[in-house]
Amino acid sequence: MASIGETVVKYVGHKVSKARWIPQEKGQLNASDTFVTGGWDDQASGLFLNNLTFEDLTVNKLSIWKNEEPSGESAASFAVANEPKLLCDTNFIGDVTDIECIDSERILVSSSTGSVRLFQYSSKHQAIRPEVEWNSLHHVGSRGCSCTCLATNSGSIDVVTAGEDGRINVLKLDQRHPVRSIDSADSTTINSITCIMSHEVAAVTFGGQLKVWDLRQPGNKPGRTMLLSGDRVSLLCVDKHPMQPHLLAAGGQDGVLSIWDMRQELYPVTLLEAHAGEVWEVKFHPLSPDNLFTCSEDGSLWHWDGTSVAVQSTTGMPGFNSSHLSSIGNGAGAGGGYESTSPWLSVDATKHKMETFSLLPYNRLSINSLDIQSMHLLSGSDCEAIFIIKDLVIK
Repeated sequence: MASIGETVVKYVGHKVSKARWIPQEKGQLNASDTFVTGGWDDQASGLFLNNLTFEDLTVNKLSIWKNEEPSGESAASFAVANEPKLLCDTNFIGDVTDIECIDSERILVSSSTGSVRLFQYSSKHQAIRPEVEWNSLHHVGSRGCSCTCLATNSGSIDVVTAGEDGRINVLKLDQRHPVRSIDSADSTTINSITCIMSHEVAAVTFGGQLKVWDLRQPGNKPGRTMLLSGDRVSLLCVDKHPMQPHLLAAGGQDGVLSIWDMRQELYPVTLLEAHAGEVWEVKFHPLSPDNLFTCSEDGSLWHWDGTSVAVQSTTGMPGFNSSHLSSIGNGAGAGGGYESTSPWLSVDATKHKMETFSLLPYNRLSINSLDIQSMHLLSGSDCEAIFIIKDLVIK
């Protein structure tokens, strides 16, 4: 079992679809103690908006929280001070489908209505307000559909969005309309998207494909299309390795975690037996990417520690071998000619196993989202709770 500190639970009274740490203000070196959460499935009755009635629409909460630290030694003060404190919230039309924090003040949120909103957060006034809204970004004919995901890039591209309509939009924060739309990026739902390099994005689809577009190139066709071998299984989430952008991790509908090397073609280089349910989110640790985290529909939240694999691949000496689950090679992984110390390219089930640790062993309802900074992990659940796991051992 991983050595961790306390697990803080805050019951919020609604299902939490997304949770993200808000970056510190410029010049601050310590880890952030503020985060944002978004809800889903909070049914509205008779919602009336802009002279239109929405029968099946939901109105959820977008909330800003502060992770309070204990200020006293008594048990009472510890119990009160240790719970996250709600700083402010606002109603949000539709389910919150994704959140990206641009900086300490600007928060982008996508909706199941097909729209994206930019919110301004003021820590001084503890208030959040909408600033810009891009409506009807995603639709099938005249009917709106979910904007399933969004991503930001500090390079030349400001924001990309993708949705159930298989469309990708490129947005500029200072413009009210998309600067580009790829209308037929995919024939199925695009479930997750990430900016891997300047002008380049990667997305995973309901059809089990990973596609890459260079947005400087004209046309709708991706520059590269990769896919899972065998039966097609939906890919639901993707994250980029923070130091090797050619490496991507994706989670699937079958609970399998796949590692992709963009220098290779067609198939993932590593498959890892993961969860019993759908993998909703995968995150590399931003500073120690030999550590990776996943959450699942089955209620599990896992820490994948690849440091022992990295040590063995570098030195030839066996590392730790206490994993509960083994990796599966597909013929393109370790032993396929890679000369890399990355554990995600070096896993070999015939030699050693990846260490995995269950961070919420007794939870049973879906963990929908996670975010990791420093040694603290944040997650949101269908059990109407936020979990903060402190003082993780990050090697």
